[in-house]
Amino acid sequence: MTLALFVVFAVLAVAGAVGVILCKSPIHSAMSLVGTMVALGVIYLLHHAEFIFVVQLMVYAGAVMMLVVFVIMLLDLRAEGEAEGRLTGPKAFGLLLGGLLGALLLVPLAARLTGLTGDMTTDALVRVGSVEFLAGKLFGEYLLPFEIVSLLLLAGLVGAVTIAKKRL
Repeated sequence: MTLALFVVFAVLAVAGAVGVILCKSPIHSAMSLVGTMVALGVIYLLHHAEFIFVVQLMVYAGAVMMLVVFVIMLLDLRAEGEAEGRLTGPKAFGLLLGGLLGALLLVPLAARLTGLTGDMTTDALVRVGSVEFLAGKLFGEYLLPFEIVSLLLLAGLVGAVTIAKKRL
């Protein structure tokens, strides 16, 4: 049952990601991204990472995507015209890079099919996905980098407010 649910939500996540790329309307792309984030959250839940599931839904699918939709609505973005059909340098580079990344995504599948999977057991996955483990790592050995990142985010917020205030 878990494998069937994983496949269903993995297909939904990929379909949402493709929708982000193919939709011409920025709002439709943002809604596709919300669907992708929710599907990824359910995949985390299927892997016994309940805390990451909640954070995924609250932070990414909720707060961040709400801000993205508000910015799109405030900027009044319209769908852009049709792109040219010819293959230019940046498009060729993007296709090449996308193909390489797609091939790289097949490596774990090949390892799974050949039986060369990792040494993580179900018990280890449950322990690693727990809130206690995450809190111990975050507020233990990674406390200084965590605080530095929070200061960088605060500096970015102050800079964004300063730049926006000058434009008003």
